[in-house]
Amino acid sequence: MRTTIAIDEELIEELMRLEGEVSRSEAIRRAVEDYLQRRRIELFMDLAGSGLVDMDWREAEEQDLRKVKQRGRKR
Repeated sequence: MRTTIAIDEELIEELMRLEGEVSRSEAIRRAVEDYLQRRRIELFMDLAGSGLVDMDWREAEEQDLRKVKQRGRKR
């Protein structure tokens, strides 16, 4: 999709220098993808302390093992 945007020329020059031999469009696409990936990670990490996401997989694993052991004893 074609889009016209105004971006500081110095930023574009630095981006092009860092990305190497790619087109401006490819360099900007890579930069946007990188930003989105970092932002998604930040948002996910924000959930870590919210209780919506359980980041302590070890505790969940221990609970599962206890349940399996208890089932084995009941048989």
